[in-house]
Amino acid sequence: MILIDALYINKGGGAVLLQYLIEKILAHPRKDEFFFLLDPRFDKPVVLKNNYKVVPNKMKDRKAFYKETGGNYTKVFCFANTPPPIRLNAKTYTYLHNQKLLEAPRQKFTKMYFSQYLKYLVIKLFNKNTDYYIVQTRHMAAELTTLGLKDNAHTLTIPFYDNAKYAGGGHKPFEKRVRDEFVFISNPSPQKNYPRLLDAWEYLLEKDITPCLHVTIDDTAPQLIERVKELNARGARIVNHVYVDPRELYFNCPYLIFPSVIESFGLPLIEAVDSGMKVIASNINYVYDVVTPSLTFDPYDKVAIADAVLKAMDPDLPFSSIVTKNEVDKLVNLLVQ
Repeated sequence: MILIDALYINKGGGAVLLQYLIEKILAHPRKDEFFFLLDPRFDKPVVLKNNYKVVPNKMKDRKAFYKETGGNYTKVFCFANTPPPIRLNAKTYTYLHNQKLLEAPRQKFTKMYFSQYLKYLVIKLFNKNTDYYIVQTRHMAAELTTLGLKDNAHTLTIPFYDNAKYAGGGHKPFEKRVRDEFVFISNPSPQKNYPRLLDAWEYLLEKDITPCLHVTIDDTAPQLIERVKELNARGARIVNHVYVDPRELYFNCPYLIFPSVIESFGLPLIEAVDSGMKVIASNINYVYDVVTPSLTFDPYDKVAIADAVLKAMDPDLPFSSIVTKNEVDKLVNLLVQ
C-alpha cells in the first residue's frame, strides 16, 4: 500500500493541490493501492470511499496512526511539510511547500515567523524519518539544501497544478476587459503584503487616480477591512469579496497584481496567465520560477507598486507567460514505481 499523509492540510492552496492530486491518483490504474490520511477540517472528495482515514490533527494522534499501521506501507508521501514521527521501512517522501518554514531559522525572533520556527524545529527533529523532500520550485530546493535538511540528491523538484482549470478558453479577450481593474486573490496573511498594497492605492488616491482593486480579505484581518472601508469612503475603488471563486475575476479583469513577499509556488500567478491576464508582481525569485511577468515592482515600496499600476495600463505592456510545467504524472509514477 502507498500512504498519502495529508494531515494538517485543510484550506488554501494546499487543499486545492490535494484535491487535484487525489483526482489524478484515483484515475490511475493502480488507484486501489493508495490509502489517504486526512485532516478532519479537509472537505474530502465524494469519490473517496473506504480508502481513507480521518485522524485528529494532533502530533500524538499522527504518531499513534503510524505505530499502528506503519508496517502496511511500501511508500509514504507526506503532503504537509512534516516527515513521519517515526522511522519506517517504507521509502518516504515529504512534500515541503511552505517557504516560511525555510525562512524561519533566519527570522525566528520576528513575530511573523516565531510559530513557523517552532514548526521548523519539528521538521528538523523528524528529518531523519524521510528519505527525500519534494519541492515545487528551484528557489525552494536551494533554500532546503542550504539549511542542510537534505543534499541535492535527496531534494526533488516536482511542481504540479491543475493546468486545465483555467486554460482552454472561456475568458473574455484582453482588449474587451475593463482597462483599470486589478485583482489580488489571497488570504490576509502577513507575507501577502496587503498593508503595502493598500498604501499604494492610497498613494494613487491622493493623486486623484482611482483604479479598481478586487481583494479577498476575510474577518481574520479586521484592521485591513476597516482600512478598505476608510479608503473607499475617501473615493477609492476597492472591492472586498471576502471569499469568491476567482474564475469570473480572472476571466474578466485584465491584471493580476501580486505583492506577496514569500511564496513557495505562487499558484495564482499561473492561474492568471492561463486566464488571459497580464501579471504585475513582486520582483522576487519565486515569481520567475513559475511565470515571466509582464511587469515587476519592489514589494516593499508603495510608490514602486503604484508606479507599476500606472505602467500596467499601457496597451503595449507585453503578455505574461508560464515557465513551470505540471508534473503531476511524474509525481504519481514516482510513488507507484
